[in-house]
Amino acid sequence: MMNCLRMFTVPRNLMIAALGALVFLTAGPAARSQTAPSTDAAGTFKSKCAVCHGADGAGTALGTRMHAPDLRSKEVQDQTPEALTKVITSGKNNMPAFGNRLDKDQIQKLVDYVKTLHTDSGAK
Repeated sequence: MMNCLRMFTVPRNLMIAALGALVFLTAGPAARSQTAPSTDAAGTFKSKCAVCHGADGAGTALGTRMHAPDLRSKEVQDQTPEALTKVITSGKNNMPAFGNRLDKDQIQKLVDYVKTLHTDSGAK
């Protein structure tokens, strides 16, 4: 019986290496999200907002029909982060609410991203 158990024992060095790899792999996504929040926000914007607001925030044909504002405009850029958070969370006019689809961190990053559209594209 003792010989059978020895066959299934894992060498200590192999166990330490496996645990180290597990820690490294599980820490990777968190570290990436902290170092590149704009990439996450850009992806969220592309998947949730660009259909109406366009990739650069200027709007699309659908957005124009739905009266979606140009996110680069002074009117939008002058809004406080709190006001933009409320619009994204609760919706406004034809824009749906995203408070039930995005968490608070995603919404905050999206607000920060919208504010960069002014500097990237210039306000109109």
